[in-house]
Amino acid sequence: MPLSQSSSCGSILPRTLSVTSRDLDTRRLLKGQLFLNDERQRMSEMSNRTVSETNVFLEPFHYMDNGHNFDTMSVDSTESLETSISACSPDNISSASTANMAKIEEMERMLREAQAEKNRLLEHREREMELRRQALEDERRRREELERRLQEETNRRQKLVEREVKLWESRPLTRYLPVRKDDFDLRGHIEAAGHHPETCFHLAITEKTCRGFLVKMGGKIKTWKKRWFVFDRNRRTLAYYADKHETKMKGVIYFQAIEEVYYDHLKNAHKSPNPSLTFSMKTHDRVYYMVAPSPEAMRIWMDVIVTGAEGCTHFLV
Repeated sequence: MPLSQSSSCGSILPRTLSVTSRDLDTRRLLKGQLFLNDERQRMSEMSNRTVSETNVFLEPFHYMDNGHNFDTMSVDSTESLETSISACSPDNISSASTANMAKIEEMERMLREAQAEKNRLLEHREREMELRRQALEDERRRREELERRLQEETNRRQKLVEREVKLWESRPLTRYLPVRKDDFDLRGHIEAAGHHPETCFHLAITEKTCRGFLVKMGGKIKTWKKRWFVFDRNRRTLAYYADKHETKMKGVIYFQAIEEVYYDHLKNAHKSPNPSLTFSMKTHDRVYYMVAPSPEAMRIWMDVIVTGAEGCTHFLV
């Protein structure tokens, strides 16, 4: 069957049939091979039939061995014979063979083109598959990189959280954090914490200062002496004097040096006059141990001093 008929037949196939390009090329090659075989067989049959017909028409003209005369033939029979002989002449056979060879060559050319188109489609499909595989590989690597970075960020954040938790758990036994605000109201802060400074006669507290007696342990000589302490947020210092007249300063501690304020639950104070009322204040240089005159005074002093613990940078507000 010619390719033109094959293509026309293919055009009337239902659209619902999905045929790949490879199947179409295979069918096209098979049809071309069948057509070539049919053409070769038909040419062979035509040649054989031409030879046999020529022999049949030439037999009446053969001479007899005994010298008999030719058979008589009518004019019509002669003309029919001449027509048949001319139709089966070598020229006509040659022209028919040439036309068939041209068709065969055309079919072979079309088959070569179809094969080339098939190879081109296969190469194109292979390139597309390779590009798709490469894209999938790139996407997989990108996802793995994102997952790795996300995991690293998660681990880093987890470590930061754990570090903050450890710092929070290891902070001293104080109730509040250091505050550096200029408009900070110290007395209001203490009252908001639940203390009642108006009923505590061992100290005097205002918006910026807190004053009162505490017993302090010496640094080099571990003796306990009563000192007048002044917590001043304006000067940002904790000073202590020999008496309440504040004329003879015995020492001063700056807020930047105060790190921690906590109750002496380990009883580290050497020979404290009252261990249950002893608290400590840690600075960059040393640890100060002090004894308050009452439990309420001790709690107020601890909450007051911790608001100035600017040396504790982890909890600075």
